[in-house]
Amino acid sequence: MTKGKRIIALIMIFTMIMVTGCSSKSFDEYLETLGIKDSEYDNTATETGGEADASVADTASVVEGDDDTYTETKSEKVEEQGIGAGIEKVVREVKSLDIKGRQADKEALGLTEEGIAKIKEEQKDLFYYNKLTEAGKTLYVEILVIMQNQAENIPLSYLVDNDMVDYLFYCVMYDHPEIFWVDGYTFTKNTLKNGSGYITFQGRYTCDMNEVEARKVKINEYVNECLANAPSSDDDYYAIKYVYDYIVEHTEYDADAPDDQNICSVFIGGRSVCNGYAKATQYLLNKLGIECIFVTGTANTKTAKGIKHAWNLVKCNDAYYYVDTTWGDAFSDEDTQSALTVRNPSVYYDYLNVTTDYIEKCHVLSDFARFPECNSMTDNYFVREDEYFKTADITLVKDLIDRRVKEGRDNATMKCADKEVYDSLYNLLFEEREIFNALPEGKNNVADYTAMPDSDIIIIWLDD
Repeated sequence: MTKGKRIIALIMIFTMIMVTGCSSKSFDEYLETLGIKDSEYDNTATETGGEADASVADTASVVEGDDDTYTETKSEKVEEQGIGAGIEKVVREVKSLDIKGRQADKEALGLTEEGIAKIKEEQKDLFYYNKLTEAGKTLYVEILVIMQNQAENIPLSYLVDNDMVDYLFYCVMYDHPEIFWVDGYTFTKNTLKNGSGYITFQGRYTCDMNEVEARKVKINEYVNECLANAPSSDDDYYAIKYVYDYIVEHTEYDADAPDDQNICSVFIGGRSVCNGYAKATQYLLNKLGIECIFVTGTANTKTAKGIKHAWNLVKCNDAYYYVDTTWGDAFSDEDTQSALTVRNPSVYYDYLNVTTDYIEKCHVLSDFARFPECNSMTDNYFVREDEYFKTADITLVKDLIDRRVKEGRDNATMKCADKEVYDSLYNLLFEEREIFNALPEGKNNVADYTAMPDSDIIIIWLDD
């Protein structure tokens, strides 16, 4: 204690653990008020809605003198409510960090002014990073480097509150699927009586650096094997479809899979849930030079509403589309397809390159960020594969079946533009029995089909 002075220090420790599909709610106004989030967006952006769900443990200690200590501990569940009304601007740059060598700790990680500027340049194309102001980008970089190096109790350049740290943490994690060894964070506020102070941050690390390196070797083996056969076409569609197919075919949906919130579950374990599917998709497509964004929200299925979920936003040939690789898995618990027979395809394509309007039929995007409007059908799977039917035309059905037989496919799938087309085509094929005129000779004795009225899809099976 400084002689002749009484210093009162307030120390607050916050711990956050990541949970599936977790995202904060109604942050836009709040973060703009705090000066962290950029308030300007592209005019094509859409505002969406979601929810927050995280456990926070707060420990506050007030220390006066060397032997007079009062400690209060509080644990609570974050409520689902809007944040931001009437909050004053509280972002303050920490001018001096010469406290117990903490500035040296930052510099040892390369977090100098020059180092931060270099790392910012490396992040310039990342979606969530670009939603932040310069102050927010500085904090983003510091949090990123701290977690990359598994550093502990490193001071940040700005005094911020726990909601802002939470938002920045998720921005980093959503932009960086390669960080699999972090499932939460801890930050400590140190405030002196005169109002000065600083905060420190560290990740919640699930394995040490030796284990991290060992897992990276296994991840690289999977990735190299996968990408070795990736199409080399300049057409982004083929790469996106390839990654979609590869992940679905090499992964089983398993709600009990270990590491199910990160890429290890897919690349090492081969079993995962939506977070693992979406992060693996993001990781592989980014490796192929295709912009792929991690998206969170909720999904509605036949049996449940508001299920926490994650999927992707991709940029395909200069247009944005939504992709849900999890729902490409025929055996996913989140599958919404309804078949009239027990036979189903090994891969569903109903959510490969779809529009905002289509994804919102059963997905609700979080309002963690504003996303580009997806309104193009040009690179939708069914359009690109000539399986999109705007009319109930038996000639088009026959042409599709003939092509699929020549290609050696086991089915011909028809995606109808709407319910009216679906009902008309179903009636034409099966009530009026035109299916037998559409099937090739030798295969027209029995019509084996799967109908999915909820998705407006009809599948004609062509194998014997």
